[in-house]
Amino acid sequence: MFTISDNTFKPQLGLSKRVSNDVITDEYIRYFDNDGFELSFLEEEYYRENNIPLDYILNHSCDQQVWLTCSDKNFLLDHSMIFHRWEFMGEARQQLDAKKSLYPQLNKYLKLKSKWGIDFSLEYYKDDIVLEVLHMEKDYHNYDEAMNSKKFFEEKFVSTDWNHFVDSLLSNKSEWMHLQGMEQNDWKAVHWGLSSAEKTLKAF
Repeated sequence: MFTISDNTFKPQLGLSKRVSNDVITDEYIRYFDNDGFELSFLEEEYYRENNIPLDYILNHSCDQQVWLTCSDKNFLLDHSMIFHRWEFMGEARQQLDAKKSLYPQLNKYLKLKSKWGIDFSLEYYKDDIVLEVLHMEKDYHNYDEAMNSKKFFEEKFVSTDWNHFVDSLLSNKSEWMHLQGMEQNDWKAVHWGLSSAEKTLKAF
């Protein structure tokens, strides 16, 4: 049912090349994502200068690649991606450090830590059934932990009987249908054998 892409985590996430000083402006510095992987305009400039491809999925511009694809006609992968958030090093870091007295918010950029992430959302459609089967997001500040987790989830995705899991969700609908947002996601994740659906980490 699932095909795992060749995309994988990169072990070293360091932005070292400088950008033009002209793009270090209040407008470009704004909207730093404190929790996720979405990039400010300034971060996008650094990624491009450092030859890091950006993709546009879920209306977000960031370093993300497709993780799994699905071939079953009753299941839809709304999204399945791996993410990277790069930290500043070398000349890029020196450039930001020189500008932080003018733009104090650049201190967030300087404190940013490398981060790896996964996001998986599976849905089910059959007749008049519309079901969000499983939605989980996990972040990591450690490459080895991210890789081990990615491998664990890939093996669990492939070994799960998803039709049986859907039947189990539907037969236990009274236990989760009244739950909203993350509470419902957590219930389904626990039912699948996880401790929770989400572990997000601050960017700095």
